[in-house]
Amino acid sequence: MTNPAIAQPAAAAQALPAPPRVLIAEDDPVLARMDEALAAASGCQVAGVVADGASAIARAGDADVLILDYQLEGVVTGLDVLREVRRRAYALKVIITTAYGSEKIAAEALRLGADDYLMKDAAFADLMPTVIGRVLKLREMERKLAEAQAQVVTAQRKAAIGEIIVAVSHEMNNPLMAVRAELELMKLSAASLPPRSQAGIASAIAQLDRINTVLKKLVNHTADATVPYIGKTKMTDIGR
Repeated sequence: MTNPAIAQPAAAAQALPAPPRVLIAEDDPVLARMDEALAAASGCQVAGVVADGASAIARAGDADVLILDYQLEGVVTGLDVLREVRRRAYALKVIITTAYGSEKIAAEALRLGADDYLMKDAAFADLMPTVIGRVLKLREMERKLAEAQAQVVTAQRKAAIGEIIVAVSHEMNNPLMAVRAELELMKLSAASLPPRSQAGIASAIAQLDRINTVLKKLVNHTADATVPYIGKTKMTDIGR
């Protein structure tokens, strides 16, 4: 029998979030190994190392962070990769690295959507962990902001549904009560009516009861679930 005291740490370890995945696009093997080591030291998982732009674009969708060299093998530059990655709307952070100290390259990289820019100089190894940490923190902040925005949208939707429910209930309650009263009066003299008319009165009362049940569900409705209706149209699931 497994000792629960021993099993608990293993279960807790399984609940830990997966480390961020880093893709490295670098055509210099020595610098690529350095990038791998720096990414691992920053608590990241190296998802792969590529030397050309086409491979970087092909694998960028599976990464959380892309360390992208400006000068790659082939005709596709790091800026070309960055442009295509942003066009495809991949949700990853991009760090441009270059040995060319050009302000024009830095400005163009940031304009295209790079999250940071790092020179390959004597301070490169010292600065890279800081830069990785900064873009990961930015990524987490954006994730939390997206969650907060989604919660606001959900709250606004629930508030709107609540206002509609109040309006519908208010506008329908009195007419329904009046119709029900008329039907009850007719029911008192139903014995003198043909069987078909008696059945019609009973059916109308049953349908009114059904409408009242729906209104009660609406009044007590708090969930924000929807179900398919027709085509792409959805409707609120008041059964939840």
